[in-house]
Amino acid sequence: MTPWEFTFRVHRRYGLELPLTERLAELDDEYDILEYGRTSTLIDAEVTAEAHRLAARP
Repeated sequence: MTPWEFTFRVHRRYGLELPLTERLAELDDEYDILEYGRTSTLIDAEVTAEAHRLAARP
């Protein structure tokens, strides 16, 4: 699964309602406006970092 697919699924399932995954949903929105902001490589790196942070939670 690509970082974009991961954020898309999280955003579709939980929207911005769940604080635990809110940042992933925000990053999904950033993929939608790539031509106006950051590159997909930068967003992919942030998605990966956020996923690692969530996986490390007790």
